[in-house]
Amino acid sequence: MSDQSDQEHQQQFRRVMAELPAGVTVLTTMSPQGPVGMTTSAFTSLSMDPPLVLACLHHRSGTLAAILEHGAFAVNVLGDTMDHVSRVFAEKPLPDRFTGVPHHERDTVPVLGDAIAWITCRIHATHPGGDHTVLIGTVTRAGRGNGEPLLRHRGTYRRLV
Repeated sequence: MSDQSDQEHQQQFRRVMAELPAGVTVLTTMSPQGPVGMTTSAFTSLSMDPPLVLACLHHRSGTLAAILEHGAFAVNVLGDTMDHVSRVFAEKPLPDRFTGVPHHERDTVPVLGDAIAWITCRIHATHPGGDHTVLIGTVTRAGRGNGEPLLRHRGTYRRLV
């Protein structure tokens, strides 16, 4: 297969996957320099007994490196009015992402103050997955707030109707 057809295959795969709506989350942890985090839609529950969750992060992610070093992380489910927070955690340089974003510490990791739900986790396992690392977390605590979730579909933020 040529490089061109590899690129076309990847672009087609990306377009197909964009058809699947996904909830928008921010994964957070602590680093020696302070709190860090990143936006991801590659998150799901994995098991109820024991309670496990799964997230996929690019293997070169600074947030992944911090999670692996700290051993714990939080998953923050963004509400439908939080697209600006999603953008901050996707676009700003890693050290600047928490500037002006309300948060508090729970189970040694930062939890976003306006998240409609959150889960704290300890690392259970990691597995290679192409250019990503599959991160499996054991749930240590979970909580809910109010609101509807922010969704991503076809490269655009969406809200439930």
